[in-house]
Amino acid sequence: MFPAAPATLRTLPSGELERGYDSDGDGRVDSIEVLGADGRVCALQYDEDGDGQFELRVPRGRNAAATSGGDGWGAGRHLILILDSVPYGLVRELWNGGRFRSFAPPSRVVSPFPVMTDPCLNEFFEVSPGPGVESMYFDGRRLQSGLFNYLDQENAPWLALCDYRLPNLLHGEAYTNPEPWFDNELRKTHDRFLGSGATAYVSYSMGTSALMMQRGRNGQLAALVRLDRLCQQLLRETRGEAEITLLSDHGHNSTPSRRLPLDEHLRRMGYRVRNRLDGPDDVVVPQWGLVTCAAIHTRSPAAVARDVALLTGVELTCYRDEARGIVVLAHDADALIRHEPGRWRYEPTRGDPLRLSPIVQALRDLGRLDAAGFASDRDWWEATVDHTYPDPLRRLWRAAHDLFEHPPDVFVSLADGWYCGSKDFEAMMAAAATHGSLRADSSSAFVMSTAGELPLVLQMDELAARLRELGVPIPRARERAGTVSETP
Repeated sequence: MFPAAPATLRTLPSGELERGYDSDGDGRVDSIEVLGADGRVCALQYDEDGDGQFELRVPRGRNAAATSGGDGWGAGRHLILILDSVPYGLVRELWNGGRFRSFAPPSRVVSPFPVMTDPCLNEFFEVSPGPGVESMYFDGRRLQSGLFNYLDQENAPWLALCDYRLPNLLHGEAYTNPEPWFDNELRKTHDRFLGSGATAYVSYSMGTSALMMQRGRNGQLAALVRLDRLCQQLLRETRGEAEITLLSDHGHNSTPSRRLPLDEHLRRMGYRVRNRLDGPDDVVVPQWGLVTCAAIHTRSPAAVARDVALLTGVELTCYRDEARGIVVLAHDADALIRHEPGRWRYEPTRGDPLRLSPIVQALRDLGRLDAAGFASDRDWWEATVDHTYPDPLRRLWRAAHDLFEHPPDVFVSLADGWYCGSKDFEAMMAAAATHGSLRADSSSAFVMSTAGELPLVLQMDELAARLRELGVPIPRARERAGTVSETP
C-alpha cells in the first residue's frame, strides 16, 4: 500500500500544498500530491526514473483522465468499490482531516428502510424488488432457509452487477477475524482491477461491516485509512489516469448492543411463533443478521404491531392498512401516513411517533400544505432530510409497497443498544455496533468520486443515475450479466 503519511510537506508560492511520498521505500520521494486552495488534489507528479526530477504531471479533478491527454494503462478506466456498513459521518470526518483528497467531498445517501444490504443495493443497482428483507424470509407459504439462501444469493440480485466479492461461504470466518480478510478484499480488488480490461470494474467489500460490528468505530476508522492508501496506490500505479468511486450501502450506529428475544416475547404474549401462517395468532419472525430492525408476518398486523411497540428496545412499529395507509406506532403514540401520487400527509392520532409535528407546522406556515394537509414529496424530503428519521414517510411507504416481493406485515425499528437476530450468530460474535433502524446514523450511507461532485444529500434510488451524469459507468442489469469472481 501507499505510505500512511507523506515524507515531505511544502507550501508553494501559489498557495498550493505539495505532499511528497516515498512510495517504494528507497528513502527518496517519488510521488507528489498537489493540493489546491480547496484542499483537493489538483495534480499528481511522478519521478519516473529515480533521478529526483518529476517528469510526469497529471492534472486531477472532474474527468481528469479524459482531459490530461493521457493514453496510458489507466485512461478511461473506473473502479467502483462498494463498502458495507460505512456511515457518512465517519467518512466526512476523515475527509475533513485530510484523507481521501483525490475525491470530491463525500455526499450523504439516505438508504431505504429496513436498512439492510440487499434492499439498499437492489435499489442502487435498480433491480428492486428483491424477495425479502434479508436471506431468511417468509414467502407466503413457509420460512425460507437463511443459510441456503445466503449461500445461493437468492435475495441479492444486485450481486450479478459486481465483478468481485468474497464468497458468502467465507463471511462467517471474516466476521470473526475481520482484519486479514478485509486486507484480502483490498488486495483482490487491487489485483483484479489492474488486471481487468473492462471500462468499469465493480467490487464489493463486506469486511468494513465485520470490522464495525467487531471493533466498533476505531476498527472501521483504521480500515478506511487503509482504503485511502489503496486508492493512492492505484492512482500511483495508473499514473493518475484511472478514476475511483467509493460508496456504501448504508450507515451504522456505534452503540454496543444486546439481543431483543422478539420471538420469546411474542410467545409470552400468546402468539404462536411458527414457520407458516394458519390462524390469527400465528406469527413468522425471520431472525438472521444481528440488526436493529425486524420483520414479522401475521394475519393480525394491527394487534401484533400494537403489542410489539410496547416492548423495551422497540422504538417504532408500522403496518399497512389497506383502507387508510401506513399506521406507525410507538409505545405511547400512533399516527397515519397517507399517500397520493407525489404527495404525503402525516396524521398523528395519539402523540407523535415520528416526531414530525413541528415540521408539519413549519410546512403549514410556509404554505406548503394543501387544504387536505398533503405536501409534495420534494417538500417532505427537504423538511426531513436532517431529521432523526430521514425522509420517513416515503421510506416507510416504500418498505410496505415497493421493495419486496414478500413484504412483511409488520416492520420493527429498534432503539440503539438493541438488536434482533439469530441466536447462533449471537454466540459467534458480540455486536459492538450494528444497523437496520429508521434512525439517521443507520440510514446515512456515503458516496464520493474522483470524477466530480454530487449533491450534498441524495436518495439511494437516484444515486446510480446521478453518478452516470458524472460519467461514472454504473452497470445496468439489462446490459450486463455480471461475472462475479469468488476466488478468496
